[in-house]
Formats: sequence, structure tokens, C-alpha cells
Amino acid sequence: MLCGNNSCNSVSSLYNFITRSLSDDKFSTPEFSNSTILIENGLNVHELPVVVRKLKDLEALDFPPAKEVPRTANDSVSYHLIQEEFKQCIDLREVFSLITKCTKITPNIALGAIERIYDLEKDSHSNNMTNDQTVHINFAKGAILEKLLKVVMKTEDTQTILNVLKTTSTVMEPYKYKFCDELLLRVIDNRLTVDQLCDFALFLKNNPVDQKYSDTIDRLWVGFIEKEKDINEVNIIKIFRILPGLKVSKKTITTLLEQKLSELWSKIKVAAMQDILDIFLVEKYFSMQCYSILGHWLYSNIHALDDDELLGVITIFTRLKFTDKQIDAAIEKFLKFKSSKIQSHVLVIGILNYCMQFKLRNEQILEICSQYFIDKRKHVPSSFLKHFIYPYGYLCMNPSNIDFWLLAEDVLLENYLKMNIDDLCSIISSYIYCGNYPLKLVSKIFSVEYMAKINNCDILKKLHLIDTALSLECEEYNGPLLPKDQWFKPAIQDGRIKNIIAKIKDSFVSVIGDENKMSTSVVLPNYCSDETYLIDVMFHPAETSSSTFNWKSKSLKNDCTAILIHLPDHYCTDNEQLIGPQVMKKRHLNILGIKVVSLKYALLSQFYTSYNTVGLRKYIADSIDKLP
Repeated sequence: MLCGNNSCNSVSSLYNFITRSLSDDKFSTPEFSNSTILIENGLNVHELPVVVRKLKDLEALDFPPAKEVPRTANDSVSYHLIQEEFKQCIDLREVFSLITKCTKITPNIALGAIERIYDLEKDSHSNNMTNDQTVHINFAKGAILEKLLKVVMKTEDTQTILNVLKTTSTVMEPYKYKFCDELLLRVIDNRLTVDQLCDFALFLKNNPVDQKYSDTIDRLWVGFIEKEKDINEVNIIKIFRILPGLKVSKKTITTLLEQKLSELWSKIKVAAMQDILDIFLVEKYFSMQCYSILGHWLYSNIHALDDDELLGVITIFTRLKFTDKQIDAAIEKFLKFKSSKIQSHVLVIGILNYCMQFKLRNEQILEICSQYFIDKRKHVPSSFLKHFIYPYGYLCMNPSNIDFWLLAEDVLLENYLKMNIDDLCSIISSYIYCGNYPLKLVSKIFSVEYMAKINNCDILKKLHLIDTALSLECEEYNGPLLPKDQWFKPAIQDGRIKNIIAKIKDSFVSVIGDENKMSTSVVLPNYCSDETYLIDVMFHPAETSSSTFNWKSKSLKNDCTAILIHLPDHYCTDNEQLIGPQVMKKRHLNILGIKVVSLKYALLSQFYTSYNTVGLRKYIADSIDKLP
């Protein structure tokens, strides 16, 4: 059966086509059968399970399902009074005696009696009857329970049936299938509220081991679609919570939730939205448009968030790997108005981690965070120092407070013995990226006593890079101090860069004029084996090559041009500012006397895939012509 969007505005419209559905009676009952229908949503077609009521005669079509009488406060009071009455019964005989005194057994009376029977079953010590009496009572118990359950089943109060499902009674367990079937029939008749649908779905979700329950939950989508207008900013979170239990109907319910979220986002409270974000993290099933709605919500509600709430939201966005201008603006707004009141180091670290994750070089955010660190630096735990300092070098951002790096070094000198050497390497590298040199700290790290403790190859490689960088850049540094790293593996060119060079090699040759003037993947000898000293493409005089090149000749190096191809992750979010490691790479090549040209991998790929050879060659030539 095929059902388009326009014809699926209500459950009844679905049933107009039900005779053409595929029958699946695996879990059928005398009351209904299971089928599937096809739902068309734009270009997508989904096959979804549905429940079809079996009519005993055609006259039943003329009688609409009974309407449920709204539950009143008196009902709840009455039920609690009945419970108290049954609790006074000390054995099953007294329970049955009390039942016989009732002129009419209502669902509340039946449920109260069932619960007391269950309690007495658990407490075997309360049984003071003889063996013969026990046999007679147990014989009667089954028949009485059956009648009581039928009374509960016939109640118009759906909440009573839901309460039965929630009980942990072993007495009730065998009958829960029947109650589920009854609730399914009420879903067909559109008699459950949104909250009741969610309660039913949560029961099914929390019992996934049972195949009947796990299949039934995917048949509830009809009820949610029919109650779409009743979904509000309060109960929408309950629907989100059932998503992990859905399978074939998950996409349909997700689409419904996305639609309702776009309508209700401005009314959703902070606690509820945090729960929704948690589900986003678990499910990873939502559209980018839906993520954008969350960004709008954050900006609109940023004034209502405290430190912990903002940290939770930022952490989830970071883990979802989603950012947009609204989120950035919200964080900036929060810091502008509340930075003086922030008490949590972890919140500032969370914000800086967010900036690192998305390479967000937002000067306002970074400035405020740097000032926070300066003010609180003496109280920051040593394990947090990397998180406060490294982002500034990585994002190549020098705080306006010129004392930032000096004050940070003072704190590091006090704490370096408590810190992880890997963190220290990252921090020192961060200094160098921005053209700062923490020589006092470096001297402590490169001391014989400290170096004797280091035997990790990766750490030694990072220390060699620091040693090489300082030797090139810093006149006050008496290096290199470390022996040549001959045992390290050579740097390997990124596969994406290697691939694009192979594809556009002819364009490079066309620009330079001679294939003999070009070499690829050139590693500078006598330096640290790191990507920093690997040139993607090098233009050089025709009579030389990368293998015979005299790197000691200053004039020869001046005649060379290094072409660096920068991947998208080499840039900050503005796609213009290079990150710290790439800035340092260009600076080192310039120090060595080599001219450097930066090309964007994204543009090279775009020219290549669009077969725009003329544009590609012009881009390369223009980039070279910009050299001084």
C-alpha cells in the first residue's frame, strides 16, 4: 500500500488502503492483525507496521469507539482509600471476603485487590491458614484473579491499565500481554493521550528482551502522528526518550519530532533541552537543520543558563561535532556579561576545547578566557594548564595582554614537575607557534636529570621538534641540544595531498615550464623528521634535483620555491588563518631562505573536478606571482 503525505493526515486515511497491505499475523490476536503500509515522504518511501482491528460484523463500522471518561481527582482519592481498605486484610481469605461485600466491583476495586493479593504472595509468613484451607484458597485464587483482570481490562480509564503494566507483580506478569493488546486497540481508536502513548512506549522500550514488546513499540507511530497537535514543549521530551527503543518507525518519529521542535523550540525550558541534546548525542539521527534550531535556542536562552548548564550544552555540541554562528555568538554573549561571575575552571576549559575542536579563532572569546586564566592562574590545577594555554598557540592567537605568555611560564615553572611531559611538549610548541620562547621552562625540560626519565619515542620526537624550532628561530637558544634523531621514521606526505599533486602535475609543469624544475614530497635533510620539514612541491633550478640539492648553498635555496598545499583542517574556521603548526612551518622555510607559496587543497580539487584547467593554472601562477 502506498500512502503519500497529503493523504496521511490522519490514521483513518491510512485505513482506507489497508486491504492492499501485506498481512503479517505473527503476533495477531482475535482482536486485531498486524500489517505493513508504505508511506511516501518526498522522495523517500518507508514501510511501516500497523495494527488492523478485526471487525466481528459490518455493523460495528456504524458505532464509533467509546470515549474515555476523563480521570478526576476523586478517582485517585477513591483508589487510595480502596488500597488502604485492602491493606488491612491479613490473608487471601480476608481479601476474597472483602470482595464479596462489594455490590459492584469497579476497576479501582479490582486493581486494589490484585495488588493486595500480590503483596500477600510475597509475604508468605502472613499465611496462618491450615494446609486444606490453603489448597482451597489457591484453587479459588486463579478464578478470582481472572475475573478481576477482566474488570480492569474493561475499564475506560486507560491510566489504570498503564498502572498495571508498571507494576512488578509476578501475579500480573502473565497477563501483561493482554493489557498491551488492549492498549494497542485503544491506540487504533486514538484514545491515548501523548503522555499515555509515551508511558506505554517506555514500558515496551524497557522490556526489549521480549520480542512481542520490541515489535509492538514500532506500531505506536500511528498514535503519535494522530496526536501531533497535542505535542507541546513539555511532553515532546518524553517522545524523544523513546527513540532509542524504535527501529523501523524511528525515521518517521524523528521527522515528526524535528517538525515539532522547529515549532516549539522557543518555549522549551533549559532542563528539557539538555535532555533532548543528550538524546541527540545517543541517536545521531537528526538533520543539520535540526541542529541549527538548537543553535538558535542556545542564543535565545543563553541568559538563563548557569555555568554547569552551559558547560553541558557546549560539551554535547563538541561531541556532536556541530557548530554554527549562533552557538559562537551565544558563548561570546555569555562571556561578555558573566565572565566576572564564572567560578568554574571547567567551563572555561570547555569553551576553549570547543574553540580547539572547531578551530574557532574568535578573538572576543579567546581574549576573555585568557584574562580569566591570568586572574585565576595561581588556583588552576596543573592538569588543567595545557587546556588553558595550548589553544592560543594552536589557533595562532596572541592575547592583547602582553604578559600572558610570561605569566603562564611562571605558573609552568612552579608546576612542571607535577605535569605530564606530553602536555608540556604541547604547551612549549604552542609558545613557538606564536613566536614566543619559554627558555626557562625549556632548560628545565632539557636538563640531564629530566631527560633521563624520558624513554617514549613519540615524546622524544616532539622534543626534537622543539629543539629544532628553537635552534632556527631563537637567537638566545644555545641549540640544538639533542642528538640527531636518526632512528625516527621519515615524515610521510598526506595521502590526499599526494593524490591531488599526481592529478594536477601537468598544471604545475605548465606553470614552471620544465618538468626537471619540479620535485614532489621533498624532505629537508639534517632536520627533525616531522611534517614541518616536508615540502609538498618544490620548484628549483633545472640542473638540480631534490636528491642532489646542495642545502648548504644559500643562493641555491633563494632560487627555490616551496609549494605548500593546505588541507581544510590546516585553517581556522575563517578558512584564511592557518593554524599554529602551519604558520611555524612557513616561518621556518622562510628562515631557511626558501620562498613559500600556499595553495588551498579545496580550490585545487574544485578546479580539477570541474575540468577547469585554465583556472587551475591561473590560480597557481597568480599565487606564485604574489611572492615579494
